[in-house]
Amino acid sequence: MSEILTLKNINQFFYQGTNRVSVLRNLKLDISKSSKVAIIGSSGSGKSSLLNIASLMQTPKKGDIYILGKCATDLNDTQKSLLRKTSIGYINQKNSLLMEFSAFENIYIALTLNNFNKSYGKERALELLKLVNMEHRANHKPSALSGGEQQRVAIARAIANSPEIIIADEPTGNLDKINSDKVIEELIKISSVNKTALLIATHDLSVAKKMDKVYNLIDGQLFTFRD
Repeated sequence: MSEILTLKNINQFFYQGTNRVSVLRNLKLDISKSSKVAIIGSSGSGKSSLLNIASLMQTPKKGDIYILGKCATDLNDTQKSLLRKTSIGYINQKNSLLMEFSAFENIYIALTLNNFNKSYGKERALELLKLVNMEHRANHKPSALSGGEQQRVAIARAIANSPEIIIADEPTGNLDKINSDKVIEELIKISSVNKTALLIATHDLSVAKKMDKVYNLIDGQLFTFRD
């Protein structure tokens, strides 16, 4: 299978005063088309840093990032932004929906900002809401939606451009068990239907075990998780 995302010898560190804190150490990761990968680890282990690097929102101190086989490490900000828009769907715990707009408008705006014409944008937004079982809530603003419903709209928005990979950072962190299950089911369904790779960071082992592979981030490196 072709690799969608490859991380090679990723090193990341920060300074607290004069003290250097290593977060990722020579980390390696390969994610293929359609594969579903979970990253678990203790709080502060570097899961968010790993996902931010994978989504080109953070630059590692050392190492290379490959998206669709092409090195993205040394791209400029404009080039990275374009690659994110076309190939990466990102979902975080807070979902970042625009509160003054309806569920439909949140997705429609994302499409028009990415140069889709208005007619197609409207049709595509409704298709995406239907895909995540939210078409009946299309005209509701986020404040009228439950946390789980908001995340499902965020998923629809994240896949609007048919990305090759969805990267999700604790997408169920603020949800109860029922809504958490629904959101993960939607992500798995979308990954399978669209053959989209899925990389998710989670503290919830029951969520992680629904993926094809589970890695534990320990001391800046990934280890295959075993019970």
